[in-house]
Amino acid sequence: MRQPNILLFMVDQLTSFVLNAYGGTVCKTPNIDALAARGAVFENAYCPYPLCAPSRFGMMSGRIPSRIGAYDNGAEFTASTPTFAHYLRAAGYYTCIAGKMHFVGPDQYHGFEERLTTEIYPADMSWTPDADFRDYNNDEERAYTFGVSTIDTVRDAGPVARSMQIDYDEDVIHHARRELFARARSDDRRPFMMTVSLTHPHDPYMATQECWDRYEDEGLDAPRVPFIPVEDRDPHSRSLYYHYGQDKCDLTDQDYGNARRGYYGMISYVDDLFGSLIQSLRDSGFADDTVILFASDHGDMIGERGMWFKKTLFDPAIKVPLIISHPDIPPSRISAPVSLLDVFPTLLAIAGIPHSEIKTPLDGHDLMPAVRGKSHNAPVFVEHIDGGTSAPRVCVRKDNMKLTLSRAYPAQLFDLAADPLELANLADQGHPAEGDLTALAENTWPLDTLLDDVIQSQINRKLIDRALSTGREEIWDFMPRPLAQNTTYVRRGDAFPEVERRGYLRSSE
Repeated sequence: MRQPNILLFMVDQLTSFVLNAYGGTVCKTPNIDALAARGAVFENAYCPYPLCAPSRFGMMSGRIPSRIGAYDNGAEFTASTPTFAHYLRAAGYYTCIAGKMHFVGPDQYHGFEERLTTEIYPADMSWTPDADFRDYNNDEERAYTFGVSTIDTVRDAGPVARSMQIDYDEDVIHHARRELFARARSDDRRPFMMTVSLTHPHDPYMATQECWDRYEDEGLDAPRVPFIPVEDRDPHSRSLYYHYGQDKCDLTDQDYGNARRGYYGMISYVDDLFGSLIQSLRDSGFADDTVILFASDHGDMIGERGMWFKKTLFDPAIKVPLIISHPDIPPSRISAPVSLLDVFPTLLAIAGIPHSEIKTPLDGHDLMPAVRGKSHNAPVFVEHIDGGTSAPRVCVRKDNMKLTLSRAYPAQLFDLAADPLELANLADQGHPAEGDLTALAENTWPLDTLLDDVIQSQINRKLIDRALSTGREEIWDFMPRPLAQNTTYVRRGDAFPEVERRGYLRSSE
């Protein structure tokens, strides 16, 4: 059988619980709902790190981010790290990306044969945080840090005519749709693996007026866990409170409502763009032999517990949607915990690449047996290392038990079957699962030395960034080349009607 085409559709900072496919009741997302109705919905999918670049690097490499040095948003994704794009390209796929993958470093392809758009964030190391793992649980002065959201943006929530994120994502979808039509017209018969990656619904919580108006204040849901006073929070959550400057900004109930309304509006905007891309997939004749994966790089607290954004290991920040729609496999729902680290081996399995040909170590597992109805039982690993923390924090989920461990903070253990909102910490109470999960975490991460490794990496990268920004700068940001396909425009030597007919693409419906 011919290798299927693959479309990986990525979004940014979409927590799964708000979607209808995951039990949400507010979001208006008919196109995502339709994909879920015909696909395999992974009900307990986790990111490997609640931050953009490390999570994406982990997904593309199938590795726990810290194992490849992806400690923060300024960490280089090294060219020598194999990705699923390298493997698929070597197996005969045309690999292409439109949109954000937050690549940092001079290699801005990482196995993709073609890039259609630039990144939205810088490709250099300027977002490397200071090697500062102090205790944030006090009201000391905190300097502005590149790449760190602040709570002030929650109060910015509202409708806008345009924004940087709207401009970027519309450009991404335009080029992705155009590329699908170009592939349909092309003589290149290779299967394609296209990654399309948006920056919505990342904060700030601003939506187009039309998407904002799809929701009303009285129809919004309140946080499932209401505001927890800072003095009653666990030590790390208190640290994040100060890290994001929440002590400097009093949010009203209306601020909470506006931010959630803006977030839902952005999700509807994502749904619209996703729908237009799927229609182009149909119009280009690829729908019947294309496997679609829908995922987000991490989640968002969106006011749960009085917390915002990410950098925490509570489920709203680390649970993500993951849907796989295969044209030859009936829909299903899979409750077993899975990870974005599983995307790498799953894509290779979809492409028919034997496991024996994978020459690099992986921390993920092939999910296609689960899609086909077989049981899946593997632990899920999540980590958070930089920003608002005094030391790395790591998390293991196995079955319904979830443990968070750190050298700087008390352990947290939750039984997610009995306590899905993570309100009752069972750590240090003799729970039979705690010892096994602790051993699993200790065997997975070198917690006694990891902090020193991170600090040295950040010191090195700050030095390199300072040096490379002195004198003549070599810019790593990718800038798209002019389109090579001469399928749409008239050029010297072209004759009518042949040149016009060359651009025809008949609808497949």
